[in-house]
Amino acid sequence: MHSPLRVRTNRGKVPIVAPGEETQRTMFDLDFYVRFTAALFAILNPPVNMPIFLSLTEGRTTQQRQAVAIRATIAVLIACILVAVAGRAVLSAFSIDINSFRIAGGILLFTISLTMISGARHPSHAGQPGERAQQDAVDDPAIYPLTIPIIVGPGTMSTLIIFSESTGTLGGLLAYGAGIFTVVAIVGAALIVAPLLDRMVSQTARTVSIRIMGVILAALAVEMIVNGLRGAQLVPLPG
Repeated sequence: MHSPLRVRTNRGKVPIVAPGEETQRTMFDLDFYVRFTAALFAILNPPVNMPIFLSLTEGRTTQQRQAVAIRATIAVLIACILVAVAGRAVLSAFSIDINSFRIAGGILLFTISLTMISGARHPSHAGQPGERAQQDAVDDPAIYPLTIPIIVGPGTMSTLIIFSESTGTLGGLLAYGAGIFTVVAIVGAALIVAPLLDRMVSQTARTVSIRIMGVILAALAVEMIVNGLRGAQLVPLPG
């Protein structure tokens, strides 16, 4: 039989930890990684951002486009890390409950998913007409408008903050960080190879992939709203 693990605290007390419990806390949370990576991938949506990237870098050489893609990838990673680290502090500063943010973020993601399914571009990422006119005149679009607000828009920020609330263990934190790096790496690779894929992938294939991502994002958005309503005790818990 395994004897209980004894972990001494700062106060001198000796709590009893069940065998295997400490291992579970530090184990990589694969289930959380899959759910978070799917949600972040759906909202960052490389198939949508590739044609936007091509239009913003039109007239540049392949080397210049790759340089813009690399700068944008680094900027996206930094922006995601800043939101992940400071997001909860911002909510606390404005006294916003995480369940209220889940509901609001879920509604926002759901409206974005509907525009993806219908083929439109949501203003929270694409910008208003006046903003789009200004975007067309930008010399280096890597930071603005490509990183913010097109890639890291309100939907991305909501997703990062909401999922950060579920990183209560070391395994969850590792999965959270791995999810960010995985999706940002995919986005960066998509931007770099966008000129080549634009000649190889048909418009029909891109359209279908965008629609599929929209359906996935809609399902994740509904789950966020339901979890927020349950957390706020506005709907009964299951079972």
